[in-house]
Amino acid sequence: MAEAPRQPQPPVHGGPIRRTFHALIAFAGWVLFVYWWWIVARRVSADEVRFTALFIGIALVAIVGLTAIWALHNVRIFKVRGPRRSLRPVDDDLSHDSVGREVLLPTLPEECRTAPVVAVRIRDGFKVYSAGAGAPAGGGKPAP
Repeated sequence: MAEAPRQPQPPVHGGPIRRTFHALIAFAGWVLFVYWWWIVARRVSADEVRFTALFIGIALVAIVGLTAIWALHNVRIFKVRGPRRSLRPVDDDLSHDSVGREVLLPTLPEECRTAPVVAVRIRDGFKVYSAGAGAPAGGGKPAP
């Protein structure tokens, strides 16, 4: 039976001392960040800075451009097909796994859906599923 959806809880706010402490930690982090960049800036040449700025600029243009092209592509698909009204049909062919091995399920596949333990073995090139009674004692491997 499905549970009723839970009501969202109001956010919890820390007290003034906790918020001040967090603000001090954040400020110290930014001071450390600026200090480390100051160390780096003194050790690199102007050519390295220009190269890095150019690289970041090209990457930014490429990422924004590709994202815009992808969004326009999706808008075009929406204009041609309209909004989705149903899910795509799914092929429930369970006769083979993703690498092409034939799958052998028990006579009643429901056994595997409800069993607490399901053993999956490869036998003679087949993937064989079988329902187990429970976890083996001592944490060892289940009996074949």
